[in-house]
Amino acid sequence: MRKRIVPVMAAAILIGLAAFFGLRHKSREVDFDIGGRKVKASGPIAYSGHELLVPLKFAERLLGVNIRWNPPSPLPKGVYYRDKVAVLMYHHLSRKPLLPSILSEDRFTEQMKLLKQDGYHVITMEQYRRFMLDNGKVPDNAVLITFDDGYESFYKLAFPVLRKYGYTAVDFVIVSDVDNPGKGGLPKLTWSQMREMKKFGMGFYNHTYDLHYYVPVDDQGGMGPALSSRLYIDDETRSEYNEEYYRRITGDLGLAERRLKEELGNTDSALAFPYGSYNDRVLDAAGSLGIPLTFTVKEGLAERGETNADRINGGSNLRTAAQTIGRIRKFVPKRELTVNGRGVPLAAVQPQLRKGTLLVPLDDICRSLHIAMNYDGLKGMVKLTMPKARHA
Repeated sequence: MRKRIVPVMAAAILIGLAAFFGLRHKSREVDFDIGGRKVKASGPIAYSGHELLVPLKFAERLLGVNIRWNPPSPLPKGVYYRDKVAVLMYHHLSRKPLLPSILSEDRFTEQMKLLKQDGYHVITMEQYRRFMLDNGKVPDNAVLITFDDGYESFYKLAFPVLRKYGYTAVDFVIVSDVDNPGKGGLPKLTWSQMREMKKFGMGFYNHTYDLHYYVPVDDQGGMGPALSSRLYIDDETRSEYNEEYYRRITGDLGLAERRLKEELGNTDSALAFPYGSYNDRVLDAAGSLGIPLTFTVKEGLAERGETNADRINGGSNLRTAAQTIGRIRKFVPKRELTVNGRGVPLAAVQPQLRKGTLLVPLDDICRSLHIAMNYDGLKGMVKLTMPKARHA
């Protein structure tokens, strides 16, 4: 499930809550409507990081569930995390150290060696897909290796190392660079190289067709990522209309998907956002094209069902291999929010203690229970719609 409220509700919730709480961590009175039953909140209510925080005990009574915020259960020795995936992110590799942001071949090799030595288990994209979409299982200490931009160094430098250790990886390619190899810049992968690597389990996915650059967004010279920004049209002294913007990005992503299927025979889809930048319209466009898995550059472990996944940067040459692999454990949560014994992925904020009362993010809890949440700013009412019962 993507890291946002139910799509049709998102704009109303964010605008309404922001206005109601003044974009500050204020406490206000809010009324709730759950299935037609009106409930007045007891205790402080707060809004932080686009999340509505309510007292834990009130949330339990409101939803009829058991909520806990406790340290996770102890794991066996050598198990750092369970039912999560560390998605490592890389870009270009070089034979020798060049720049802090470009990982050397030797350091990448050291990292891959340490993954095996330290008890991590590299999974395939298919395992990751089943984990996220079909309630599939992944091994303890699961790792998915990803690259962005489709540099030729993936073929010449990373691929031999990955084969040596029996790992697979995926590369999110800027498809227009493959279709037009004379564009300049660092050498990019060819379709032939990708087809060769696919035989050994490597995967290649969408990093847009040609939206990996910055565009003008206003008449003051402001710039923004082409995928997540509405263009400023200087000749007409206006920004793109929402419909124009949506049509542009959907057309680009759709073309990339088509070319990947034509050249590589892809039967599944995934998208990594250029610069990690996205919005709800981008997520909607991806969904409309049948792209169920997306990846950001925000750091953290990928939780089950959170199909808009965090990643962990492995491509810095400023860290030793041990420091990079050791960082994975730093993202293991010290506490876990559970509802009826099941973990709740936290999209934006952690539970917070306010004046002796523990507040929990109602948005995330409702999302985990498939409860639609909508906020009416005029009435000061949060409406919760329970999921429809499934019939046999």
